[in-house]
Amino acid sequence: MHLCNMISVTAYRSIQTMAPHARVWVYKSAKPFTAEQRTAILARGHAFTKSWAAHGAALDACVDVLHDHFVVIAVDEQQAMASGCSIDKSVQLVQTLERELGLQLTDRMVVLYDKDGVIATCRVTEVEDLIKSGELTAETIVFDDLVGTKADLDHRFRARLGDTWMARYL
Repeated sequence: MHLCNMISVTAYRSIQTMAPHARVWVYKSAKPFTAEQRTAILARGHAFTKSWAAHGAALDACVDVLHDHFVVIAVDEQQAMASGCSIDKSVQLVQTLERELGLQLTDRMVVLYDKDGVIATCRVTEVEDLIKSGELTAETIVFDDLVGTKADLDHRFRARLGDTWMARYL
């Protein structure tokens, strides 16, 4: 492999390379990202994290896409703590992605779940009725975007509905 290609590939930080203690924010889309949207998210995210800093200290961070429905921002706060202003800048990035790419990433009422190997969506207000109808059960795999660390993302992001905040509807 050509050295320049190796540098460009290794220079990009992904969620898989972040430490388990890294802080994460997960934003979701009810609609899957197109290939163009995914490419743009990753490119803008990479550009953002290259210059993302808190009080002048560079942040060890990444922006990644999971399952073509989720934008994940992660920062290793053992390197430098994300400040209120730096977190605001990450929110501005997400708002820019929404505006420029025609996405809705900040709708907290969207629930994503696995339906026969495909990601399906509903609104939080529909969960109880979907449980009553049998569409959702305690065993349904749902995506819990309330995870706070990379370790949580690895172990609790895809979880049984019965093991999440939605269990109260069972």
